[in-house]
Amino acid sequence: MHAGLSGEDVQGAGRIGSRLEGLRQQLLSCGDVLAGLVEPTSRPLIADALRNLRQLECRIAVVGQIKSGKSSFINALIRNPRFLPTNVTPWTTSVTNLHFGQASPGGYAAVFTFLQRTEWDHLAEGGGKIRELTERLVPDFEPQLLQRHAEMLRVRAKDRLGDEFETLLGQAHFFKSLEPGTLEHYVCSGDFTGSPTIGKYSDITKSADIYCQQGPFEFPCTVVDTPGTNDPFLIRDEITRRCLGMADVYIVVLTARQPLSDNDVALLRIMRGLNKDRIVVLINRIDDLSDLDSELPQVVSFVRDKLAAEFPGSSIPVVYGSAWWANQALSFDEQAAARILRRKSSGYLLRAGLLKPNELGAAALATEDARDRMRQSLYAMSGLPAVNRAIDTLMGMSHPTYTLRQITRSFAEMARACESAARSELQILLASQNERAAAPPTEQQLAIYAQERELLVRVAANIEASASGIEAQLARIIQEEKDRLSASLKGAIDTHAKRERDVLIDTLSRGRSPRVWTHEGVELRRVLASEFRVGFEKAAHRLTSFHARVVPELHRLMNTLVPEPDLVDPRGETLAIPTPTIAPLGRVLVLDLKSASWWRALWSRQRSPEASGAEIEKLIKAEFAPIADELVQLAGHEFHQFSTTTIRWSFGACRNIQHALKRRVEVLIADYGGAQPPAADAGAPGRDDRIRTQAQRLKDTETLTQHLENLAQYIDTVLKTDAPGTQ
Repeated sequence: MHAGLSGEDVQGAGRIGSRLEGLRQQLLSCGDVLAGLVEPTSRPLIADALRNLRQLECRIAVVGQIKSGKSSFINALIRNPRFLPTNVTPWTTSVTNLHFGQASPGGYAAVFTFLQRTEWDHLAEGGGKIRELTERLVPDFEPQLLQRHAEMLRVRAKDRLGDEFETLLGQAHFFKSLEPGTLEHYVCSGDFTGSPTIGKYSDITKSADIYCQQGPFEFPCTVVDTPGTNDPFLIRDEITRRCLGMADVYIVVLTARQPLSDNDVALLRIMRGLNKDRIVVLINRIDDLSDLDSELPQVVSFVRDKLAAEFPGSSIPVVYGSAWWANQALSFDEQAAARILRRKSSGYLLRAGLLKPNELGAAALATEDARDRMRQSLYAMSGLPAVNRAIDTLMGMSHPTYTLRQITRSFAEMARACESAARSELQILLASQNERAAAPPTEQQLAIYAQERELLVRVAANIEASASGIEAQLARIIQEEKDRLSASLKGAIDTHAKRERDVLIDTLSRGRSPRVWTHEGVELRRVLASEFRVGFEKAAHRLTSFHARVVPELHRLMNTLVPEPDLVDPRGETLAIPTPTIAPLGRVLVLDLKSASWWRALWSRQRSPEASGAEIEKLIKAEFAPIADELVQLAGHEFHQFSTTTIRWSFGACRNIQHALKRRVEVLIADYGGAQPPAADAGAPGRDDRIRTQAQRLKDTETLTQHLENLAQYIDTVLKTDAPGTQ
């Protein structure tokens, strides 16, 4: 960062994720306190939650075409303009994970993982099954092209690596520090005639993990730079698709000169399989436009209209700017600034209100004050502040926020149980002190305590029986809902397949054998996405409603231990179950391939129209059925997570009370069983100390409970913001 650029300007709207990080740190502190207050049997629950908090991260995937400026944008986003290579080869060949605020395994600064032998064979053999070929990657694609290209790639890898080629597959390289130029060996492909050191390992590198010490993120984040979506190597596309399914926020980078090209539209169709509420679109390289005043509104309007068509009813933020401008603001270079000022797009910088029209020439670089205003103008109009705000807002809607909310509610529930147990223990101590002061302990009093101990044993048995029964009912509900969801999805596939069969039979019966049959897979994907969301929401509602009905049972169990009305959250709220990604709907299928040779092979078998129609119907079902199965499994995973988490914590709170009271009663029995008639005040200081300790414990649990309930309210109100708007 240049000394003349103020911290506030560079920070934009503040460090990204500061709200989530503040909450995470408070929960870590509360968890440490809670671990000291709960019974030993409840400590594993607290330890698991603390481990989840420490490992929590937000994954931000940056996707776009080759030469859309993804790497340049990431450099601006992480405020390190020269970090990722941008001027050697204009594309990334592997998934690059930039980790911020996270400890690296083994203390390494960088880890480069190479393809497994099976993955390399898959690439070298031309991608295996036809289903992995797609017009989205290379228009007018032919299998022979991939095979020739893959063979060239394998020959180049062997030439570059020599004897290392065989030994490196499936291995990894580790670096304690990342020196300049190292990334170019692993993530830049180079060309077939250039320097052999550039991209030396890129042909076999699957992923790069870089651990960064500084950046714009307060909350632990991983920024994922993916290969271009029009990368012709299918193994790269498959790796990109897999990593997208695990992201929490998605930034789609378009180029202003050609926004939403065919490849961009195809990318958006894949993004349909992701959570549309967590996407921000960046129209990059607006500095390439010669007349920003007239061209930019048209470009932005075009993109918004396309998004509205692809994602009906959604509000995806659209940001526009220039990563080049942002990087120049962060690392100012007068020669580069002079080039910016010579372009027609420089007039757009006046909108920042920091420069005057007569300062767009050499005057903008004449003085330190003018240069500083130039830098601030570049940063303000680069779009980066708007991107930062959008990311920060989307993080509040992401899965890490759901996890934070879930842990907050669980901690609060356990803290309330600790508070109630502490209050009851204190009452027992005070009562025993009064009884002991009045008269020595009697056999009758010991018998009463023994009966209370037996009651607690029976309550413990009831808790376990109730937990088992509720778990069984939840398991049954989950299986029923999975079956219902599967039937709904496969019913939609069957309906679509029959309709396509009838259309094809009618076409062939008219004597018009198509050169290439066009299958409207996009429409089926839309139907499946809708069916999945509706079915998932119904199933989630049934599960959460059942959990709400379980609350009275929980009340009853707790009231047998401590008769207090507010042990369970008085708001009666249940956690929502987050909708999983539907990334499987973005998978490339044989039906997406419009290769004439493939379809000619199908028609040349001299089948009747009915037989050809039946073949297509069978093909559609065979291709989409595994996708439906995977969607059902993803839904089932979220259902099981909800079930196990809520049951474990709810009944863990009951067990915590039961164990605390049982322990206290056993202590009293032991005290009374060996007691002798006391002298005037013999032993009184010990009992008084015990009472004071218990009173302090009660005060600590009351404070902790109140703090956790305030945090829960903060998440439910402050973090539940409206969907981010546009720039």
